[in-house]
Amino acid sequence: MDKKELILSQAEKLFAEKGYYGLGLSELLKRCDIPKGSFYYYFPDGKIQLIQEVLEYSYRRMRSGISTWMTEESSAEAAFGRMIDNLSEGLQQGRFLSSMLLSMIAIESVYLDHQVNQTCRQIYCDWRDFYAECLRHFGYQEQPSRRIAQAVFALIHGSLISSWIKQNPEDLQLAKESLKDVL
Repeated sequence: MDKKELILSQAEKLFAEKGYYGLGLSELLKRCDIPKGSFYYYFPDGKIQLIQEVLEYSYRRMRSGISTWMTEESSAEAAFGRMIDNLSEGLQQGRFLSSMLLSMIAIESVYLDHQVNQTCRQIYCDWRDFYAECLRHFGYQEQPSRRIAQAVFALIHGSLISSWIKQNPEDLQLAKESLKDVL
C-alpha cells in the first residue's frame, strides 16, 4: 500500500468513527506515521480535499466489492438480498461499512462544504445508476430500471441507517422481505 492509499484508508476509518469535524489532522498523521509535509504533498488543499478523495475511494471500494458477486446471482432479488445479508452480517460483527461512511458524510456535507456536497451528490447518483445497471443485467428495461433502482436504493439504504442506529439488523431483514414487492 502506498502512502496516499494508506492515508485514504486510515482517514476512511477515522471519518467513519468521528465524522468530519471530529477528525483531527494530528490523529491521522499519528495513525499513518507520516509528517505533516507528506500529508500536504498528497492533499495540498487539506482536509476538504482529503474528505472528497476518501468518499470517492470508499465508494470505488464498495462498488468493486459489490460488482464481484452481484452478477453471480440468478435474479435481482437474490443479488440485492445477498447485499442485505452482507450488510446485516457486517453490522452484527461491527465491521466497517463503506455505505455508512458515505451516508454520514453525505448528510453532514449539506452543511459542510459545497464541493464536498457536490462529490456526495455525484456518488449518490452513480450509486443509484449502478443499481439500475445491475437491474438491467437481470433483464429490466432502461426506464423501469432507473425508477426501481431508486426504490431499491431507498429501501436498502434507509433500512441500513435504521439498523445502524438501533444496532440491530432487523430492519435490514424486513427490507430483504420487501424486495419482492419492489422488484
